[in-house]
Amino acid sequence: MPTYRRLLIAWLFVPLHRLLLRLSGGRILGRLEGHGVLVLVTRGRRSGRPRSSPLMYFQFEESGDLIIVASNYGRDRHPAWYLNVAAEPHVTVETGGEGFAAEARITKGEERTALFDKVVASNPRFAAYRAGTDREIPVVALSRALS
Repeated sequence: MPTYRRLLIAWLFVPLHRLLLRLSGGRILGRLEGHGVLVLVTRGRRSGRPRSSPLMYFQFEESGDLIIVASNYGRDRHPAWYLNVAAEPHVTVETGGEGFAAEARITKGEERTALFDKVVASNPRFAAYRAGTDREIPVVALSRALS
C-alpha cells in the first residue's frame, strides 16, 4: 500500500471511524468488507494511557473468541496496539454498542497458522498483507474476561 494511503488512513479515517463507531453505538461503520469492526482499548506500554484502535475482527464457529490480526497493512513493523497487547493483555473491547473486559492471547504455531489461513479465506486482502512483509503477522484471540 502506498505511503500516502497509509497516512490518509492513519490520520483521517481511523480517528473518524473510531468516533462514528462510538457515537452510533456501532450502527455506523460497524462492519467493513463484510466483517465486524471493534474498538480495542489497550494501555499504552510507555505512557500508561488508554489507546483505542478500530479493528476488523473475525469470529469462527469453534470458539467464541474474537480474532484480530496485527497486519499493519503489510508494513514491516507491528502496529502499536499489538505492542501494547504484548505488554499488557488485559484489554477492553467495544463492539455493537457494548463494551466488555477481555483477555488478549497472542496465538502461536499451528493455531496461529490455522487462524491466519481462515482469515485469508474470509478476506483475501490479508494474503496481500502477508506478501508485503517478511515478518510473521501476529494473530490475537480476544476472550471475554470472566467476571
